[in-house]
Amino acid sequence: MSYHQRSRQDGNRHGRGSGGYNDRRYNRDDRRGGGYRRNRAPSPSRDDEVEDIEVRLRGLIIKIGDKISPELQVNLKKMKNILDNDYVKYPETVQDTLKACVSELPAKSPVYGTLFGLLNVSSHEVVAKLMNEVNEMLKETVVEANWAKLKQLLRFYGELVNANVIRPTSYCGLLSNLLSALDEPNQHRARLDCIVYVVLATLPWSGKELSERSTANLNQILQQIEAYMNRRGQIPSRDILRRYRGGIHDNQQRDELTHLWSLIQELRSKGWDTPLLPKPYQWFDKDFSSALQHDVPAIEPPKHSDSVNYIKPARPLKINVDDAGVSLPNVPDHNGLEYFILQDIITDTIKIFESNRKECSKYLLAIGHNFEAGKFRSQNQQQDSEDDRMDEDPTGWSLADVLIENLFSQMLDLPTAPVRQVFYMCILAELCRADSASFPMALGRGVKLIFDSIEDMDAACIYRLACWFAHHLSNFGFQWDWAAWQSTLSLDPAHPKLCFIRETLEKDIRLSYYERIKSTVPEPFHALIPAQPPAPDFEYENGDHPLHDYAKEVINSLKAKKSADDVQAILQRFKEEQGTQGADEQEQFRQMRELFLQSMLLVGSKSFSHVLNVVERYLDVLRFVNSTPEGRLHSVQIVASFWKQNSQFLGILLDKLLNYRVIDPSSVIAWAFEKDQLDHAERSFTWEILENTLNKVVTRVQQVKAKLENCQQMHAENEAKRAQEALTEMAQAEAQQELDTLRLIENSLATVSREQKEVFIVAYQKFVQVLQEQLTSSGQGQADAELTWTYRWIFGWFREMMRLYYKDCSGFLTTMETVVFTNDVDERITAVFADVKGMQEEETSVV
Repeated sequence: MSYHQRSRQDGNRHGRGSGGYNDRRYNRDDRRGGGYRRNRAPSPSRDDEVEDIEVRLRGLIIKIGDKISPELQVNLKKMKNILDNDYVKYPETVQDTLKACVSELPAKSPVYGTLFGLLNVSSHEVVAKLMNEVNEMLKETVVEANWAKLKQLLRFYGELVNANVIRPTSYCGLLSNLLSALDEPNQHRARLDCIVYVVLATLPWSGKELSERSTANLNQILQQIEAYMNRRGQIPSRDILRRYRGGIHDNQQRDELTHLWSLIQELRSKGWDTPLLPKPYQWFDKDFSSALQHDVPAIEPPKHSDSVNYIKPARPLKINVDDAGVSLPNVPDHNGLEYFILQDIITDTIKIFESNRKECSKYLLAIGHNFEAGKFRSQNQQQDSEDDRMDEDPTGWSLADVLIENLFSQMLDLPTAPVRQVFYMCILAELCRADSASFPMALGRGVKLIFDSIEDMDAACIYRLACWFAHHLSNFGFQWDWAAWQSTLSLDPAHPKLCFIRETLEKDIRLSYYERIKSTVPEPFHALIPAQPPAPDFEYENGDHPLHDYAKEVINSLKAKKSADDVQAILQRFKEEQGTQGADEQEQFRQMRELFLQSMLLVGSKSFSHVLNVVERYLDVLRFVNSTPEGRLHSVQIVASFWKQNSQFLGILLDKLLNYRVIDPSSVIAWAFEKDQLDHAERSFTWEILENTLNKVVTRVQQVKAKLENCQQMHAENEAKRAQEALTEMAQAEAQQELDTLRLIENSLATVSREQKEVFIVAYQKFVQVLQEQLTSSGQGQADAELTWTYRWIFGWFREMMRLYYKDCSGFLTTMETVVFTNDVDERITAVFADVKGMQEEETSVV
């Protein structure tokens, strides 16, 4: 359905300017001109010609209003004439394209609303058919509870009010129907907040017309919202969701819905005047005044469901501010309505085009042309201002700075970003390529601004930023102004600035190779790069090692692909020899385990496929030497020691061993909190491995739950079929078999749920124990700023693990409070748990 999947040629086949009408109109006779030529290619078929016309027509509809300018007035009339003539010939093409445009191009709602208005004046019957399609799409959207799409459609319906296509009373009735949920008792606050947000977000686009033509209805809508906001109250801020410990970038932690409500109240007091929004409908007010209006369907607000994705206002990250926290001239006021509108459009565009980074970058860069002229700098102004002195810049906002700020705001949002992290890597690279004149410089400036304040940034945000930055550098030849950061080299090795640079370089080594990265960065930064390239550390490499010959025998047997029994016989003989030398049973197993694992890892060290092959071939031997909890922890330690110079291999190998059940989550957790790892808490790879381990535990539960739900649904459907037929012995047997399967899955779910609970409690106990020890060693009365960097990093990752899995732990919060977060735990630690409980309560709270 999506228009950008259908119009594959519209980007270079249609005209220039604001709508592409400077080109000759698509001409059915172009192919027929000229006489007979001996070598002339066969004429295209009628079907091909029609398809080509439809592609061009789609492209013209999509490109209309790409730039708000005086020429748009003429182009809209031309577009109206084209649709008047061609709708009857290509009704499905016109309908599908317009439906996609009004639902997938959020910045161009005013243009398409005005186009509908012009068509309504000349072809009321055509618009009646179009409105029937749009109304059906609206009803489907409500049934699906697709709140993001509903917001965009309501924005478009508001523009239809401006163009007099629908009555303002009908539109107010539509909003009132949605808001009727506010009067229902004991409703989920997330659902009601979502409804209020959707309505408030659309009012700036049509508030002026509504206030003049349907004052009483608009006032009633605002009174409904005001009553709810008073009843709802201010939602307390959660420290666990702060991207910064303090400062000017993320320090307010305001209730965004309350802030939006205050902006709408302020807009109301100013007579609903929104200079940012284009008003093309005003060009045709006289024409629209005599038009007939169309009906709007009655809708009911979607009911609550745990599977529904409720939307809410985005939380801005203030990058472009001065030392007092005041917004710089290159961006709108962060606390103003204009910033909210732009942020809302950018968020919607990203959500719609997440799967297509090229289309997404195209429409993001076009946003500067979709609003009133003079708000954003022209391309020439932006190029002239790329001198890193934005506070001295002339009038107008920088679109690149606004986009970068919003993309970073999303990428660093907590607890999770709205879309996958890889999207932000791809879209920022694509924007740099698409707007090479200004975007790369603006991005570099934004990175430096964030780097200057990174000391107070949340640990997980620093990690995300380093992952993105490494990926970005890999797309552009690993070039960066490293000299600007050379002064940071004298800081503590665990300082966030140094850690960010080190993490970036280590990840770039993964994305490239050691020598390339080392030759790219200036020599002073070589101290942040490992002294040796990533390589295995084989315990028995030295020929003088007493076990060198035994290791050689095992390695040769593995390379010869001997059977698991043969290898196990070699290990058993080695174990017995160690026993004759006085080693006890436990020490014999330790040495045998280390001998086998070191040898196996060396044989598989060439590549991931090599190590996976040898692991699968000798899986029985691995399970034999890892039959105890102590053995599994020892195996993790051996793997970590072998790959201590290659954290990427370490993480992948532990992941595979978890999959094969050679080790278990508890052994990985125990390893992560050993002294060797805690002494380097600023290194992210340990926490990556821990998070991946917890993700596996959560995924197992989710998979079993999904399997149970599918079986329950299938059983219910089969039961309904059997109820309509005569009961036979075979039917009874089938029903019993289904019930037996359900019981098995239920038992499996109980088992994996219990394991999940045990794993998370162990992990959080470890965190609390370590943090308590850090606080004790640092001095209980010291302020946070005086604590060690080690504490700051561990505490930061503790916050991340708590907020990341707060939903998965919701079923045993009481147990956690009893067992982990007891009264004798420091209040700075229990405050994190209190925030997690608050987040969970907000998920289920009712108003």
